[in-house]
Amino acid sequence: MRAITPRPNLLIVGAPKSGTTSLLMWLRRHYEVYHPWLRAGDEAVESGFLIAGPSEIPISPLRPKGTLLLPHETDVDRYRGEPWIIDKSPQHLYSRRALDTVRDLMPEARVIITLRDPFDLLISLYTQMWKTVDYQTSLEELFDMMQSQNWIADPEAPETWSFLTYPRYSQFVRDWVSQLDPGRVRVITLASVAGNPQGVLRKLSGWLGISEEGMPRNPSVKNSRGKLSNAPIRKFLRNPPTWAFSTARLLMPSRAVRRRILDPIRRAGWKHIPAEKPKISSDMENTIRERLREDTEFFQNLSSELPDGMIVD
Repeated sequence: MRAITPRPNLLIVGAPKSGTTSLLMWLRRHYEVYHPWLRAGDEAVESGFLIAGPSEIPISPLRPKGTLLLPHETDVDRYRGEPWIIDKSPQHLYSRRALDTVRDLMPEARVIITLRDPFDLLISLYTQMWKTVDYQTSLEELFDMMQSQNWIADPEAPETWSFLTYPRYSQFVRDWVSQLDPGRVRVITLASVAGNPQGVLRKLSGWLGISEEGMPRNPSVKNSRGKLSNAPIRKFLRNPPTWAFSTARLLMPSRAVRRRILDPIRRAGWKHIPAEKPKISSDMENTIRERLREDTEFFQNLSSELPDGMIVD
């Protein structure tokens, strides 16, 4: 087994679709913050290192409970003593194992939790899945499945678990906040990430004790629009056949050379093209909002739900 030092101590734990990627992209540009998965490619934005192994939860409709989750290879060769080592893994928010590990074994770690309106989170989560080429469930079909389960999340039902769990984050947030010292946790809404990024970064720099000047001057929100292209060449680049890998190894024995030459080419496979978003009826919206009412009230009353000074806006 490989021992990795230093370990991450600045953890963006979720919720998903709430600005976590933008925060990661901004913070890792700071010269006092190191991201050990920076050079592993776009697919390594999330490590899930605290829930590695056979998954205790179905983290997505395409990754059921028991899926073997392993972090991408870390790059510590370029580490130069930066005080903060960052990780972004939104699924950590929903894992008791992750919370226990941070509480008991990582006393120096700081935690950032991002949140948004639960209804908007559910719809955004569905839209993200809809953008892919492997997810074929319509919004109406998903709604009917959640209705048939009486909106009760079942770890044995990966088709609905993430949609029934991720927007219902209030108890998970309360657990993290109650189990960790208030000085170790900051909560940020997507509205603040999108509407006041420089203010958010300024407050985070003070919390982390790092230079405000090292933060990006013009941070922009990362959000891929449209839908993945189904063009044959794009599909080929996303999932090359075995012979293509074999040929590449034959012509370029060095893995570093292959990655330097082929990774930029393969990224074209993940090109998004314009596409009309799924429609939602008013009846469906009203039902979803009613089912998420408790968590919506939590979100709307964060200032009274959380300790003073914990919210970054």
